[in-house]
Amino acid sequence: MRFAFVLSFFFVTICSAFAQQVSHATFYSKEGYLFTIYLNGQKMNDEPQTEVRLINLTQPYYSCKAVFEDESLEPAERKLLQLTDAHGSRVDATFVVEHNRKGNMKIGWKSQSLYPRYIEERVEPTVVVVNGGGQQEVVRQTTTTRTVESNSDGVSMSFGGIGGRVNINTGYSEPVVEEVTTTTTVVGQTAAPAATNDLPCGGTILGTKDFDLALKSISVRSTDEGKMTSAKQIVSTNCFTTEQARRVVDLFQLEESKLEMAIYAYPFVIDKGAYFKMNGAFAKETSIDELNKAILTQ
Repeated sequence: MRFAFVLSFFFVTICSAFAQQVSHATFYSKEGYLFTIYLNGQKMNDEPQTEVRLINLTQPYYSCKAVFEDESLEPAERKLLQLTDAHGSRVDATFVVEHNRKGNMKIGWKSQSLYPRYIEERVEPTVVVVNGGGQQEVVRQTTTTRTVESNSDGVSMSFGGIGGRVNINTGYSEPVVEEVTTTTTVVGQTAAPAATNDLPCGGTILGTKDFDLALKSISVRSTDEGKMTSAKQIVSTNCFTTEQARRVVDLFQLEESKLEMAIYAYPFVIDKGAYFKMNGAFAKETSIDELNKAILTQ
């Protein structure tokens, strides 16, 4: 009777853990295209973005479509977006929206981590007011807590009793590291640069047109060395969002150049809590480690 009671208790615990399972997915464009994600036909982000993060997804599979703001681009589709691993365990997956070899847009798998936890998201009050040209721009912060590491591949239990042994593997692990990330969104008129004397970077936030011109002036340089010179000149005299800094980094071909630029740009970014998004720019994990080390020393 006692064994039956203990076994029943663990089964209830396991069922409860599985009932709370969710998946997360991140989509980003290497080439800086603005897009909107649809899952099972449902629009997920209100405005087109170059990077879309979806959290607390309850289904293991979805049909997925990325519709681009640039109407000359055909939508990219992934009829089966899998948010589990081969064993059915939930994942936090990253997908890249890019051209395939035939020149068509695709949604390609990039990486994933196991056993994501439910994310609680909260929007904090306005934290910065930027005055420019007699008008105000309000900067708001969204703080997200997410699991970034686990202490094991799963929880395994084994019981001995009459008739043999019972083995249970929940596929679940407790988080040991949680990262609080802050995304800063500028609300208001952003068509023209705003004076930002109160910002920590001390420069100006480039409007859409000026930022596009800045990207073009960097990209016309034929070598990474030339691009680095132009990029540092522009970055050092302005303030950037993480998204803008990421687009600058993506202009470089060499991994070493990407890393150098990502490290250099960090002090000039106004939403430093969101800088983890820069990790997707690198092909090597060692580059991500080097970036994190450099940030900690700044």
